[in-house]
Amino acid sequence: MAYKCPRCGEPVQRGHSRGAQMAGGLVGALFYAAFGSFQCEGCGKIPGNEFPAEDRSKMRVGSLMLVGGAIVLFAAVVGVLIAINS
Repeated sequence: MAYKCPRCGEPVQRGHSRGAQMAGGLVGALFYAAFGSFQCEGCGKIPGNEFPAEDRSKMRVGSLMLVGGAIVLFAAVVGVLIAINS
């Protein structure tokens, strides 16, 4: 879901971190995306409080979905590892 930058109107994207991805794999990348700031190509990092209330609500739901997905992914990997080792 693309949100518009409150400063310039261009699309923004969730932040990403190569370090978080390397340290935590896909789960780390999902957690970083869920809790990281949004970034605009022209304006840089955009704090959440600059977005309209409606967008902030949608962002919060999206963050919760990313965290839920990360937890499910982690549980699935642990389950597969347990099944392989038994």
